[in-house]
Amino acid sequence: MMIVQCYEFDESFQAKPVDANRIVVACADTARTTWLDVEAASSQELDQWLERLGLTGLTRQLCRDANDRPGFYPLRTEIIAVFPLLVETKPRLVVDYISVLCRENLLITLHAKPTKNFKPSEALASTGDWLTEVSVAALVSAMMFDLSQLNLQHTVELRNALIAMDQRMDRDPDAVSPEEIRDQRTEQLTLDALVSDQLPLMEALAATDKSFFQLNTAGEYLSCALANLRAAASTLSWADRQISAIRSGVELHAQENTNRRLNMLTILSAIFMPITLLASIWGMNFQDMPELRMPFGYGFALGAMFLVGLGMYLYFRRTGWLDSGGAR
Repeated sequence: MMIVQCYEFDESFQAKPVDANRIVVACADTARTTWLDVEAASSQELDQWLERLGLTGLTRQLCRDANDRPGFYPLRTEIIAVFPLLVETKPRLVVDYISVLCRENLLITLHAKPTKNFKPSEALASTGDWLTEVSVAALVSAMMFDLSQLNLQHTVELRNALIAMDQRMDRDPDAVSPEEIRDQRTEQLTLDALVSDQLPLMEALAATDKSFFQLNTAGEYLSCALANLRAAASTLSWADRQISAIRSGVELHAQENTNRRLNMLTILSAIFMPITLLASIWGMNFQDMPELRMPFGYGFALGAMFLVGLGMYLYFRRTGWLDSGGAR
């Protein structure tokens, strides 16, 4: 079901709701700055809204067809940017896209799923605290800053989780499972792709020289957003190396456990090998075997096998094979 929200900003930087049916009139007044947010619109509903706003040609095509991939499109009277962003964080990170259309006094955001960072009712709760000027550029810059903070927050949480995992593995290598490493790896790849796609888009916004998108004092927010994303990208590179190191450590520990088991099997085989040899010799059915007629031959054979096995055991124990699973 399509959800449409419209807001207008006054000189005191406060946002007030506007009837969606009056948005066309509000957009026609260049002295007013308005924000139209459209959620879960079908292609037909979106076309109707774009037509009402006088958006045609390539602008309409990009709004309708380019909303499933990152992109930056500087047109003559508009700027269209398609940003990837997190729309769900639990139990796993889910990425969707939002199209941001900027005109001189109109901001349009188009998205299929609910978003926290671009939801007017939440993002505009305290506009007077973060808007430095009433303009579309100021709105977009502040939202980019908020978006970068969210990505940086998830990146820091991932970093802390990896540090805790590494500490647990130092105390007990068996405490870290391959499934846990795989989940962290999936989160790292998702965040890395998200930040890698957002960074060039924000750089393009910061470098634009369109007359209707002048950052002025609002450029501070976009600069901070770029700094946050670069910090997140650096942390994600560290996380990639850390996950590889933890995975290598877990695999090495598993290999060591396997080697210990194989060494133990080898030691047991070595202990029973001479016993098996004696049993094989005394198990022969030759007619002239002197041991067959010994009164205490059975006990002697068992005793000899026991002493040979005990001697092999003591030898391996003295040389350290039984303590570490391998020779010292």
